[in-house]
Amino acid sequence: MLDIYLRAGHPDDATFIVELLNQATFLEHIGNKNINTPAQAEHYIQQNFVNSHQQFGFGSYIVCLSDGTPVGMVGLFQRDALAIPDLGFALLAKYEGKGITTSAAKLLLAKKHVLDFGILTAITSQTNIGSQKVLQKLGFEYIGDVIINEDNQPLKLLLKSKL
Repeated sequence: MLDIYLRAGHPDDATFIVELLNQATFLEHIGNKNINTPAQAEHYIQQNFVNSHQQFGFGSYIVCLSDGTPVGMVGLFQRDALAIPDLGFALLAKYEGKGITTSAAKLLLAKKHVLDFGILTAITSQTNIGSQKVLQKLGFEYIGDVIINEDNQPLKLLLKSKL
């Protein structure tokens, strides 16, 4: 398994974010965020990394290899349709299957501000078996399907208590 760490996102991550959010697996399982240029990515970073931490006390982090290479993102999201923050993550496809996502999520779940929640949710597309397996490893339990997006596609809703 590779050594990783989490760090804050910053505007220099724009090119990486464009790549991550436009890879086939992200588009298939998470959706098209319409982030196609570095300028759009900088705005996304400001909203989901910087502003979210300021507004809610939590948000996204960049997942990096020990040499500083960004390979993914992990974070907590406050969605209008869910009362409890949800865990979300994405990884560059070439790094999948190496335990990085599980390790990154464990690093996030160990942070004091996350432990203080006591309970978290997670959502995945019906077909995202890889993410469902990661969430099960982390102790999330499937509790039902929800529709929270404009596409009206059901998503699997998972819950983790006793953080």
